[in-house]
Amino acid sequence: MQKRNYKGSLRLDWINKDLSLYYEIDEKQGKGVRPVWVPKNDIRVAEPRILRFIKSWGDPTSENMLIKGDNLLVLRSLVEMFKGRPEKDKVKCIYIDPPYNTEQAFEYYDDNLEHSEWLTMMRDRLKELRKLLSKNGAIFVQIDHQEMAYLKVLMDEVFGRENYIATIPVQMRHPERILVADKDIHDIIEYILFYAKSKNNLNIKKNLRDTTDYSNYKYKVVEKGKGKKITFGKHEVIMFKPGEYEIMTDTPNKNLLRKENIRKSFIDRNSTGRFYKKYLMGRLKIDGFGTLYKVSRIGADNLGYRYILQPFNTKYTNANYFQGWPINKKEAEEVPLAAFIDVSEIMASADISKEGGVRFPKSKKTEWIIEKVLDWASIQRGDLVLDSFAGSGTTGAVAHKRGCRWIMVELGEHAEKIALERMLNVINGKDDQGISSLYDWKGGGGFKYYKLGESVIHKQDMNWALKAEEMAEAIFLHFQYKPVKTEWLKKENVYLGRHQLARFHFALFFATREVKVLTEDLYEKIVAGLDKEKFKHLTIFTNVALAVPPESLDDRVLVKKIPATILREYNLL
Repeated sequence: MQKRNYKGSLRLDWINKDLSLYYEIDEKQGKGVRPVWVPKNDIRVAEPRILRFIKSWGDPTSENMLIKGDNLLVLRSLVEMFKGRPEKDKVKCIYIDPPYNTEQAFEYYDDNLEHSEWLTMMRDRLKELRKLLSKNGAIFVQIDHQEMAYLKVLMDEVFGRENYIATIPVQMRHPERILVADKDIHDIIEYILFYAKSKNNLNIKKNLRDTTDYSNYKYKVVEKGKGKKITFGKHEVIMFKPGEYEIMTDTPNKNLLRKENIRKSFIDRNSTGRFYKKYLMGRLKIDGFGTLYKVSRIGADNLGYRYILQPFNTKYTNANYFQGWPINKKEAEEVPLAAFIDVSEIMASADISKEGGVRFPKSKKTEWIIEKVLDWASIQRGDLVLDSFAGSGTTGAVAHKRGCRWIMVELGEHAEKIALERMLNVINGKDDQGISSLYDWKGGGGFKYYKLGESVIHKQDMNWALKAEEMAEAIFLHFQYKPVKTEWLKKENVYLGRHQLARFHFALFFATREVKVLTEDLYEKIVAGLDKEKFKHLTIFTNVALAVPPESLDDRVLVKKIPATILREYNLL
């Protein structure tokens, strides 16, 4: 049979897919307004801009960054800044919680985007985010049902279908706690799409399951305190903290009751295992180890109270539960991750409004979601985590408490009023909510605050509102050079950059609004100075005449006129 050749591919299509969107920014509201369709290389959406340093808090050596500005332009800048960095210094994990396109206008987000606008907005940002990931990095995008299917196909295009890992359902609301009858059907589930930069390089941290054999013995519990009464669905629970109860048993070996031996065991062989898994297992990090629950069903089918004990050993917190006391101990074994998160109780409680000490109505995500995500990405201390839709700063708060480096990007006034305030609470030790108890967080570390700079071009000329060194930094960013401090050149209003990928390639920036000439004496001084650096190539960016005949230029020197070089790059000439 003759082999058939087929053409075409599976892809998502939408209106103006070949274009990008430029938004005028409402700084006060923190959202884009009046979207305009523009070519993808339009300077308004494609230009990498400088990140203007504003202030540092805490440890002055910290690399953590909170950046205020349009996240697309910030990402363009970060991509240029990260070129040439070692893999270990690149972004290991990205978590974003973008607008859900739910046809609602949130207080802090313009969430009322037309479908094609939303897809374009996400496509352009996902492409830049992928460039920032390390080879063993991963990205997690949280979304609801409105755009989840479309986002999945879009991410297949950007990251490759072969790098798809999982779709993780997240129970955000409890079905029995929806009190407002404003809908016929209420959504309780959101989704996290999990992709790798390269699936072959991704190291997924597996769960551990205890393979120890257990036997059950009779016991009784002496209640030393009154406990705290809470209700989950049809169950009434009295919660006792360590010290508020004592376990009595007739087991032949009292040593079996030591904390290190209790592990994943639970006291009562008749206790409701399903109830524990559904309601109590997720509270381990909230209530703490050694917490004893006294559980009873409410109603005519009351079966009496059963005691359930939270395990003591963190090594087995994700394993299947066991009952009784351990005998015939065996090694722990790895088991697959369960792709599900239930934070409905936390999201319904007052705890979520307290997290971080800041208010972010309707859009704040609990720290426990990010904690789970970073676990799945096998994030270790010192790894770099990024969130370009930072919102209230949850991702930065979790990463900071775990000892990770972080970058967050947010738009509008609430970058300062909410995200910045939250991170100040974290480093000052004023944040004892969320995962703080898990890491015994008392404060520490630091971060730097930046604002996205202006365009280096204004009305087809250099933007003379910028300082000379800011213009130099912007030009260097365009062409992958990093500024080099040289006082002997700075006195001449000349700035030097070294190429990020080529050690002996340099760039020179000299621009002035007044009519001046880059003199032959200064040119020779520059070449002589760079000879000490064994330079192989020098590009001079200048808007003035160079008083050296072309035939007298060093073979290693190339002169480029600005702003013409930049204008041509964006088809403005």
